[in-house]
Amino acid sequence: MGDVFISHSARGDAFAMAVLEKIEEGLRGKTHTPLVDQSGIEPGDEWRPQLVDWLARCDAAVVLLNNAALHSSWVRREVNILMWRKALGAPLLVVPVLLDGLSTGAVKQAGLEELRPIQFARTAQGIDPDAKDLADQVLGRFAELPRAATGTDPMSFWLGNLALYLSEARRQPSVLAEAARALKVEGEFLAHVTAQHGGCLFLAHQLLVAPPERMEKALDVLAPSLQDQTIRRLTSALNATWVDEEAARSALPAPGRQPQEMTLLLNAFSNSTAEQYIRRATCNAIHGFETKTIGSLPMGEDRVGERIRTWENAVWKEFFDADSEEERMFPNDLGTRTHYLVINELRPPDAEFAEAVNLLHRAFSWLIVLVTTGTAPPDDQVRQGFKNAVLLEPLLTAEDEKTAALRSKRLRQLPDRLAGMC
Repeated sequence: MGDVFISHSARGDAFAMAVLEKIEEGLRGKTHTPLVDQSGIEPGDEWRPQLVDWLARCDAAVVLLNNAALHSSWVRREVNILMWRKALGAPLLVVPVLLDGLSTGAVKQAGLEELRPIQFARTAQGIDPDAKDLADQVLGRFAELPRAATGTDPMSFWLGNLALYLSEARRQPSVLAEAARALKVEGEFLAHVTAQHGGCLFLAHQLLVAPPERMEKALDVLAPSLQDQTIRRLTSALNATWVDEEAARSALPAPGRQPQEMTLLLNAFSNSTAEQYIRRATCNAIHGFETKTIGSLPMGEDRVGERIRTWENAVWKEFFDADSEEERMFPNDLGTRTHYLVINELRPPDAEFAEAVNLLHRAFSWLIVLVTTGTAPPDDQVRQGFKNAVLLEPLLTAEDEKTAALRSKRLRQLPDRLAGMC
């Protein structure tokens, strides 16, 4: 038995709705619980609190892809969160379904390329589409769906910690309700927040995607009801949530794969900004991910050589405590962790920089290199010089980065502000 989220944009599409209904019926027959919003979301609507809760806790998901879904920003966000969970190791089954005769090429063109490695359910070429046949293909994937082992992947662990911190305020339900209103959780969904069981986790789910200004308002409401240590842990856990979820997921290797010569390009100035992107991507994980930051501005003629020697020494020293050649050996558990190296030269990367990164990857193919590029991303020619380069989008502005830095400072100072010390 499991909870199965169904992502769709089926309203007004008779065939898509027929497939949706057949899948719902079949899931219930297999004692699974389908989680589906039949009414859909209009452009400009807020995130539905119930959808966020479902996405964060479901054991599996079906993604119905018709033409409307490929152009739906909401379906895109739903897919992003599902694939974010998978990239962090959640045992989450995702079954994409192609409707309207769509090809996997159309899926890629719509920006949902992360679904392409997954086996699609679809109607065979030259055969009239049949809702029951397509639903049966989907249901066949759910024959023995185990309930996901919640709490074992970084996102589940992070959400569980948030719920634990929030539970300190549970003795004052009105405070939790007011914090929920600050997050735009209203109406019937407030009952979920003040529920005896699961209310704090429901509120934690809303913080997963809350805009940063709402998160900060909610913290201001909650803080007087929390101990100083809890406030510090809560603000630390939420500090990086301003980073866009899609950009965060792009900073992770593909689900189930080790990174191979992966370079991330972030148009930011500050090391702390880069580190917050990684914290957002990994949901503040303290196990399984390591991040180190270096800077190196070559001064001599051998600019590539200077860089690669500096960076190689830094990798051995920072990640493996190897100061000498004799100490340079990899630990047995190297493959159990993801390693990020942030490189900031305080100026845009050029072709020589890209060449040096490629040489670094020859020695450490498993290393994810995050390069801060300044105000603008590198031009196409420089980008093509990197292997497996990923541009983290949406792009930042200088104002975005400054606003985030000031917000982080306010969050760190929150306990002192409550005590009247600043």
